[in-house]
Amino acid sequence: MRTPKLLPQKEDQKIFKDELTDKLPFIRRKIEFLDWIWRYRKIKTKPKEISDSRFETKRYSLRWKKLHPRNISVLYLYVIIFSIFSLWVPETWLTSLTHKTILNQEAVLIIVSLGLIIPLAAGVFDLSIGAVISLSSMLVSWMIINAEMNIVVSCIITIIVGSIIGIINAFLIIKIKIDSFITTLGMSSVLFALATAISNGRMIFGFDKTFKSIARYNFYGIEATIFYALIFGMLLLWFLESTPGGRYLFATGGNRESARLAGVSTNFYITFSLILSSTIASIGGILITSKISSGSPTVGGPYLLPAFAAVFFGSTQFIGRFNVVGTFLAVLVLESGVKGLQLAGITALWVDDFFYGLALIMAVGFSTFRKKVYGGERRWWRKEENGTKFFLGLRIPFGLRKSYSTQNVTEWWYDPDDKQGNHIKNE
Repeated sequence: MRTPKLLPQKEDQKIFKDELTDKLPFIRRKIEFLDWIWRYRKIKTKPKEISDSRFETKRYSLRWKKLHPRNISVLYLYVIIFSIFSLWVPETWLTSLTHKTILNQEAVLIIVSLGLIIPLAAGVFDLSIGAVISLSSMLVSWMIINAEMNIVVSCIITIIVGSIIGIINAFLIIKIKIDSFITTLGMSSVLFALATAISNGRMIFGFDKTFKSIARYNFYGIEATIFYALIFGMLLLWFLESTPGGRYLFATGGNRESARLAGVSTNFYITFSLILSSTIASIGGILITSKISSGSPTVGGPYLLPAFAAVFFGSTQFIGRFNVVGTFLAVLVLESGVKGLQLAGITALWVDDFFYGLALIMAVGFSTFRKKVYGGERRWWRKEENGTKFFLGLRIPFGLRKSYSTQNVTEWWYDPDDKQGNHIKNE
């Protein structure tokens, strides 16, 4: 009788295999290589699942989504502007003085634009910021020059007046139920009238060096206002992106009724946003008065359109909503375009308004278009439509067309407004 052969246990098999591969490293490497080839072929030949592009969340094939022009177009626009003016006016554009001047001139606009983010994030407009700047400029000038009050006390009173204006706006919007657009537009007219009445439309001069140094103190050619803007921008960025208050603010602006039902005190955040916006605008009025060394009843008007253009343009960048970084860069890019045209000899008075108005229209239009195309209402291309009858998702006027049956027309799934045939039953 033959003795049955004992099979090695798993531990013995593992030891035997390790000893064999240690003695024959070439065989071990060959086994690993063959195993890699098998895995690669298996992955390569595995059929891909065909997904319906109507529910597909990936809208473009670019691997680095953060670098897509739809997300950071402000950076690509600046590269284009820089390249154009580097070739057009290199002797003046390619100097550090030009770019320092851009920073110094637009620091106050950056501060006002960042303050405008807050009410817009809460879903309300504040069209009174330009008038608040003018009133603050005239008020602080009158108290310092005419009333001979202390500079610190005058600035504090001016800021308090700006906060009171925000409280009045919030009261009219929340309690009286007037639309924010109408409320702040009417308040803007009233404030401009008050700014003119303080000095009968005349400018106020005669500030001392102490008040001028608030905005004019510079460090290597960069004035103090840009550092104020950076500090305020970092604080606002932290508040909007890293605190519950910032999330509640965006929730209020996204859907006020839903946020209220979820327990968010929407009236508080709307009031808070309007007060903060007016307060920051009053600070901007003080800074611009210190910068130009005069109080003017018309100094705030030119800030309204650029601020809205920058905020809405910035909202299309990076995260697809109102944000600090996008607004900051939008101001600098837009002003770089205006400054470049001025250096090129185009010094007409209409250039600034034309440039900022066009930017505002494009920013709002692009934001709306982006929601329609990439939010589900509309597609430029679909995976199942990349056939002979479609080019980039658009139906071409030639090629074979499939005639729809009478059953499709009579059944419940048929949608006569569906031009792309998404609700047509395949037969």
